[in-house]
Amino acid sequence: MSNYDAPGGQTEALIESVSDSGVRICSPGNVRGRRTSPNTAQLTWDEPYATCHLCPDAIGYDVYGSGITPQTVVRPPCELSGLNAGVEYLLYVTAKAAGNNISTPSAVRFSKLTAPTKPGKPELRDLTHASMTLSWAPSAPEWGNNSYRVYLNGTLVKRVSHPEVKLTHLQSHTVYRVEVRAVNSAGVSEPSFATFKTRLRPPSNLRFSQSNGNCRLLWDPAFKTFPSHELSINGQTFTADPGVCWHHFKMSDVSPGPVPHHLRFAVHAQLDGEVSEVGLLEKTVVDDVPPDQPGTPVASDITDNSVTLNWEPSSDNIGVARYRVVLNGLLLFHTPDTHLTFTQLTSGAFHWVFVRAQDKDGNLSACSPAAVFKTTGQAPAPRPSAPQVSLTEVNATSVMLKWIYPVENPVSGVRILLNDEHLKDVLLFDFYRLQNLIPNVEYTISVAAFDVYGQLSEPTILVHIPKDVTPPGKPENLSATEVATDTVTLTWEESTDDFGIHDYVIYNNHEYFDRTPLTRYTAVDLLPGTYSFEVCAMDLSGNVSEPAALSVMIEGLSSSVLIQTTPQQC
Repeated sequence: MSNYDAPGGQTEALIESVSDSGVRICSPGNVRGRRTSPNTAQLTWDEPYATCHLCPDAIGYDVYGSGITPQTVVRPPCELSGLNAGVEYLLYVTAKAAGNNISTPSAVRFSKLTAPTKPGKPELRDLTHASMTLSWAPSAPEWGNNSYRVYLNGTLVKRVSHPEVKLTHLQSHTVYRVEVRAVNSAGVSEPSFATFKTRLRPPSNLRFSQSNGNCRLLWDPAFKTFPSHELSINGQTFTADPGVCWHHFKMSDVSPGPVPHHLRFAVHAQLDGEVSEVGLLEKTVVDDVPPDQPGTPVASDITDNSVTLNWEPSSDNIGVARYRVVLNGLLLFHTPDTHLTFTQLTSGAFHWVFVRAQDKDGNLSACSPAAVFKTTGQAPAPRPSAPQVSLTEVNATSVMLKWIYPVENPVSGVRILLNDEHLKDVLLFDFYRLQNLIPNVEYTISVAAFDVYGQLSEPTILVHIPKDVTPPGKPENLSATEVATDTVTLTWEESTDDFGIHDYVIYNNHEYFDRTPLTRYTAVDLLPGTYSFEVCAMDLSGNVSEPAALSVMIEGLSSSVLIQTTPQQC
C-alpha cells in the first residue's frame, strides 16, 4: 500500500481484491506529469513489463485521486481535465492484468502551481561589440517548468526555457538595460535588471593595396560612430583621425630592401577612452617593387632647337625595360637607353623635363628631379612667372581651381598636371574644374603658366584629398514577404550613391538589429508582436541615408509548461 494512502482506503480495497494465484503485476514506474494549461495535465509512466520480465501483460490502467474523475486507459498517457492551478493533487496509477490481477498503486503529487519567484540578477559573459551572453539563477518552483522573457531597453527580444540567453545584433559602444522575468501558467515574476555596454567594434575587413610602393590600408567604416584608430605596421605605430578608415604609407618606410615584403598589420579603434579588440592582416608583396628613381637629367649639346639629355640609370629587381621622358609636362617619349635627344624645340626658351623608369611588369619608378634648360638663340619673350593658384572643393569628386596670371609677362594659359600626368591646357580662362576624383585618395595638382611660345613657368603644386560627405539615397519600396510564425523576409530597392553602397543597416523598434550588403534580409526567431523595421543605406565613407520604415505583425504559437516529478521504481 502506498505511503500516500490511508488504511481502509480505496487503494487497500483494491489490493485485497487481487487473486492470490499467479504473479502480481508490478506497479507502473517513473510516473510523471506535465500541465498543458492551468486546468489540464497529462500523465505518463513506464509500463511494468518494460522493466520486469516476470510481469504479465497489462490490459489497462486506472488513474484516480482526490479532486479528479477516475479514468481507465489501455496505454499511457492519460489526459486529465478540470484541474485547479491553485490546488495540490495526489494521484495514483495502478496496472491491471487478466484475472483481476491489480498492481499496487504508484503515486505522483501535483504541487500547487504558483507564480515563479524573481530570477537571480543577470550575470554577463562573452561580451563583444555585437553580442553577449546572460545567465541568472533560476526562479522557483523549478518543477513548474518556468520560461523566461528577456527585454532589451524595454523591448521583448527573447523567450527561453533555460536561465541563459545569447543576445546578438547589438550596436557597438552602446549602453543596454536588460530585464528578465520568469513566466509559468500561474503568472509572471518580478523582473531582474542588469545594465551593460557593448564593446567598441574592432576594425573589420582589413584590405591592402599598393602601386609603385605607394601603399594603402583600408577597413570598413563604423556605423554612426567616429573612432580614431591606432595602427601597427611591422612594429611601427601610426594613427588615423576620427572617422578616417584608411592609412597611406610608403613601402620603403615599413619594409626597406628588396622583395618579397612581408607586412603585418594590427589596427584597433579608440573612442571615449575605450579601446577595441585588434583587427589583424598579413600580406606579402612579391615582384611589385618599382624601379629606383632615375638620376636628374643633365642637358648637353644645347642648340637653338635641340638638346641631348643623359641621366643615371635606375635599378630594379627584375630589370628596367625602358624610360619614359616627359617634356614640359605634356610630350611623352620612350627610350630603352639612359639618354635621349630632342629636336624642333623653341629657340631661346626655357624647357623642363623629368624621367621615370618602367620595368617589364609595368611598375613605374618615382619621377626623377626635374631639369630645366634653355635653348640658345634669341628668346621670344621672358619666361612666365609661376601663377597664384587656389583650390575650392565642390563635392566629393570635383574641385574648382582658380589662378591669377602673372602681370609682368603676358601668358596664353596654364598647363595642369594631375599626379605628374598631363591633364589639361587651359587658354585665357582663369579657372578649371577637376572632376571624377575618387574620395579619400591623395592627388597632387600642378599648375604652370605658358606663353605663346610654349615657355613654361615653375609649377605651383597643391595636394588635395577629396572627402565624401553626401549620404546615399533612401532605400525605396521596403516590403515584407514570406511572413511566418517567427520569421519575416524584408526586401527593398537598391539605393543610389556616388561611389557605391557598402551595407544596408537594419533597425528593429529603433534599435540596431543587423546589416547586410544585399537588398533582402530574413529576420528569424521573432516573438509574437508588432515589429517596426527601418532600413538605412551606408556608403563606403560611412555616410548614412534616411531610413525606410515598415511595421510587421508576427503571429505566434502557444506554449506549454512541463512538470517533472521524482519517479518511483516498481
